[in-house]
Amino acid sequence: MRDDTTTLTEEQVALVRSTRRLDLRRILGGLFVLYGVITTIVGIVHWDTDPQKTGGIHINLWVGLSLLVGGLLFFLWDRLNPVPAEDIIGQAESEADQRAAGEGRGAV
Repeated sequence: MRDDTTTLTEEQVALVRSTRRLDLRRILGGLFVLYGVITTIVGIVHWDTDPQKTGGIHINLWVGLSLLVGGLLFFLWDRLNPVPAEDIIGQAESEADQRAAGEGRGAV
């Protein structure tokens, strides 16, 4: 992964880090992994009762493993394709300009 934060100020680097930390892919990946772990454990603990209720399929185990894989794919996607620092800084500058224009201090 390349580091595109080499020519930024400390404030911009902090903005990029905080924005990337709250990326939706990380939040969803964390939830999927958490639910996957819980569902997988339930599938292992209730090994005998699942097939009786679902026609011979250990549904909790399979769904739990699928959720784990899905969550890990979200983390991999975030790791391989992070939000570019230029986009984050450009968005922040645009929002600052809009706030300034709304307060009557915008450049004409």
